Amino acid sequence: MAQLGRLLALAALAVGLLLLNMGSGAAAERWCVARKGQTAEALTEIVVKELCQEGAATSENILHDCGPIVPPAGTCFQPNTPFAHASYVINSSWQRRNSRGENVPCDFNGHAALVFKDPSTSAHCRYPSLP
Repeated sequence: MAQLGRLLALAALAVGLLLLNMGSGAAAERWCVARKGQTAEALTEIVVKELCQEGAATSENILHDCGPIVPPAGTCFQPNTPFAHASYVINSSWQRRNSRGENVPCDFNGHAALVFKDPSTSAHCRYPSLP
């Protein structure tokens, strides 16, 4: 009888894992965005000095896309907040570097966090994602 109970428990576990895997797909989409709770100054520093420095937009080795957060026509300029701008640029850099096979962690010196919910802010501002 105890053996039957263990067998049923294992079967239930297997079914649960199967359903969990089916619900999330083979590979869940993920995004790397700014970590919440940071100051506007810290986030601006990441965008302006580290990722969108002058000349970055013309570099052949560009690994991020700052154009969408540039006013007034940038598709991701709104919402006009340091958190939103940093999140877009951090994600852009992380996605591009990983798509090139660099296997970069989502950290950016402690300023970023991995999320599994699409952070895109509108139909015009779509954050790229990796499966």
